[in-house]
Amino acid sequence: MASNQRIRPSQWGGPRAANASPVPAAPSQASSNRHGQWRQNYERYKGLAESAGSADAVTREGYWQHAEHYIRLINEAAAMQAAR
Repeated sequence: MASNQRIRPSQWGGPRAANASPVPAAPSQASSNRHGQWRQNYERYKGLAESAGSADAVTREGYWQHAEHYIRLINEAAAMQAAR
């Protein structure tokens, strides 16, 4: 980020406008959307790690760690769903 750019509150996790994102109609819809996003992020980082190849080991490892994070979230959610 250039030194002359300001960080908007949404970039650092601060307060957001009340209408910034719609509230899902039901909790099942929220969890379904969340799991879909996790799956998309997992696939994205997995693809980035695979495409990085042996060019940059540090970048490749970072992508794999991100992918592992999302697959852990997916697996934990599935385990919680199975426990119900």
